Amino acid sequence: MSRPFRRQNFDIEMQHIQTLSQKLVAKQEFAHFKDYACNVYADKLALLDIIILEEQDEEIKEMLRKVWLQRKRLGEALWIMRADVLTNLGLKVGRTGVREIDGTNDPENV
Repeated sequence: MSRPFRRQNFDIEMQHIQTLSQKLVAKQEFAHFKDYACNVYADKLALLDIIILEEQDEEIKEMLRKVWLQRKRLGEALWIMRADVLTNLGLKVGRTGVREIDGTNDPENV
């Protein structure tokens, strides 16, 4: 009987932590946190953000934005390479939740 109780406490704690982090990112001034999460180049992205913000020349800004996007993608890929197996499987599988199959949207019935 203690096992389900511990499981329930864990689930509530994880939901609470998840909710707090999601609330933090939802605030407008913290929107950039989402770009830095799960990225080994987060510090470099932050530095590029600061430089782009201060730069006056639009051509240089555009070039820096392209560098920023490249570092974001590469940093995320490197982070995924270092992540555990379950994280990689979750990323590969994608969506979660229960799906109802009624046959109307089944690709095998098309």
